[in-house]
Amino acid sequence: MKSKVALVKGDNRQDNIRKALDLIKDDITSKIDGQDVILKPNCLSSSVPLSCTNVDALRGVLDFLSQLSPESITIAETCRDSEPFESYKRLGYDALVNEYNLSLANPADDDKWIDGYLLSKNYEEVKVKLSKRLSESKCRISVAVAKTHDTVIITGAWKNMMGALALEDKVKMHGVNSHSDRVLISEVEILPQNLIRIAKMIPPHISVIDGYIGMEGNGPVRGDEKYLGIAIASEDFVSADAVCAKAMGFEPLEIGYLFYGDQQKLGNANLENIEIIGDKIDDVITRFVPHSSYETQMRWKEFMPLSFA
Repeated sequence: MKSKVALVKGDNRQDNIRKALDLIKDDITSKIDGQDVILKPNCLSSSVPLSCTNVDALRGVLDFLSQLSPESITIAETCRDSEPFESYKRLGYDALVNEYNLSLANPADDDKWIDGYLLSKNYEEVKVKLSKRLSESKCRISVAVAKTHDTVIITGAWKNMMGALALEDKVKMHGVNSHSDRVLISEVEILPQNLIRIAKMIPPHISVIDGYIGMEGNGPVRGDEKYLGIAIASEDFVSADAVCAKAMGFEPLEIGYLFYGDQQKLGNANLENIEIIGDKIDDVITRFVPHSSYETQMRWKEFMPLSFA
């Protein structure tokens, strides 16, 4: 069965997001009504706002949710704050509390975690901690940014769920215990496999990607601003990222984690199996400059076949 992805191009970030969600409203209302909804933004580095989910993207989601009947709404992300909610304040998320009657949470401040397992670069399973709050949520909405990436070519709604990991465990997605141990070719092999594991442990129920202004070049933090003017929404997180990749000028099945997600039947990455509603993909494609390590990243094909949990 084809997956459905809403694609909207326009001149207002907030309206784009709301309109994209409106296009799939009938499909997702039952996931939201009566639920404790968690919005999972990307707060990778609040000192670089371009790398993070824009507050108006969240407003677009919240405008949509105001038409429905969620039990509660929480914005939750494991942020590297030196003081409580520092990242949220920098990004303007704190203003949303009164605007939309919601709460803010940083799972890094919680003491409730569940165990998960990732792969090391030596193909050994390593235990990691996942936010119990996020793991047990019945309605997780990933609200991500369209960006190029230093290991997996692009990043969108799927990889954003890495934020459910304890801060000290995020680097283990790369198969190592510290950033000083990272080696690109090893990461190119391991990170896509660990993204499959994350997807099986804690997938987003609804995926939203803000592509109004994305990041090209040396993302996910040190890249440059790139206007794209779109919003994407879907129940299928694989398809959401696939459409995002195509809009950024990349072929989805040439991206390792999307190829594996399709192969593992986590969702559809083949555009032939995706019904795009709203604007036409050919009308929005804007070629993003890839990361400077792009050629090495494309070597992911050398490591097939792989084994997945």
